[in-house]
Amino acid sequence: MNLQTKIIQLFSSQREEWKLLDDNCNEMLNIEVRSLRWGNDVEVVLQYNPSRFISASAKIDDKSIKERKCFLCAENRPQVQKGIPFLDKYMILCNPYPILENHITIPLHSHVPQLMGKKMSDMLSLTEMLPNYIVFYNGPKCGASAPDHFHFQAGLKQDILLSSENSLRSCLRIESESKEDAEEIFYDVYDFLKFQQPLEEEPMMNIISFMENSKYIIHVFPRRLHRPWQFSAEGKAQLLVSPGALDMAGMFITPRKEDFDRIDRDDIEDIYSQVSRAII
Repeated sequence: MNLQTKIIQLFSSQREEWKLLDDNCNEMLNIEVRSLRWGNDVEVVLQYNPSRFISASAKIDDKSIKERKCFLCAENRPQVQKGIPFLDKYMILCNPYPILENHITIPLHSHVPQLMGKKMSDMLSLTEMLPNYIVFYNGPKCGASAPDHFHFQAGLKQDILLSSENSLRSCLRIESESKEDAEEIFYDVYDFLKFQQPLEEEPMMNIISFMENSKYIIHVFPRRLHRPWQFSAEGKAQLLVSPGALDMAGMFITPRKEDFDRIDRDDIEDIYSQVSRAII
């Protein structure tokens, strides 16, 4: 049985046992979306998803992280949450607050920080085994709500997430028929970005990978800021938007209805200009 089939079966069994997951998966069927366009070339899709409020507003400062139990560690996960072992060092879990269909989280067994290090090989292995999915990584200062515990995420492909063409933000595209070559090129990019941010433990970035025409595709989104000023603004100026990999790819997740209704193209342009880092 291939991994994609195992994940389908995992969701089926988990939804029978876990009401929170089932309720939020049902909500995904009625999720509100709207599209913003810049001519014929650039599109951003807004998704109103109230279940993502906790993640979008998560406090990730050192004090807050130390004061809460890690929800990705096995001993702290809900008893009802079951998973699929992967590479003998990860566990594939249903994400109870989905953004995408079949949204999964893949934490490392060990409680170690969210730093890519030499784990691109693992990401590409997962990508290869999930040809109908995108696999994504949020850096510790780039949308990860658990920066203290290494994890990937994945979900079924959507067209808006597969294109690197978006003039509003930077994206480096890696394409190769060889997993080894894709990994080598990624670390060349990683070293380049690290040179630009020498004081960071890891260059600020989001990553999306997927298979396309038997090729490994990696999209790297260089970042310079975790959250835009609007996130911390007060009153009507506030927009509860905390960009991660999917937002950088073109799907903005809005957990509040008022933000979903009023965000316009100027807001999107301004947010991208703040959080995305020019690479030239």
